[in-house]
Amino acid sequence: MPDPELHRIRDALITVVDASPEDNTPSDVYEIQVFGVSVLIRRRAQWGPATEVPYVHIEDQGEGPGLLLVEVNNGGEHAHPRPLTHGVPA
Repeated sequence: MPDPELHRIRDALITVVDASPEDNTPSDVYEIQVFGVSVLIRRRAQWGPATEVPYVHIEDQGEGPGLLLVEVNNGGEHAHPRPLTHGVPA
């Protein structure tokens, strides 16, 4: 696998990794890190009846008590408390 491309834009770091058919990733993988949050975006193959559907993974990389607000497709905000050690929510 080739080395990922790294791009810095202001406070954000964007990483791009080439597609890898060996691990069922039909698209390049993009990770954006900014404000202590990591957002990974790619396409996933063979998800139910659909093929090559968008996949988004969001991770709050902070430590201690906190809150991550996420909205998908204008469906309203959903609060995700940052888990403490051992997966216990804050």
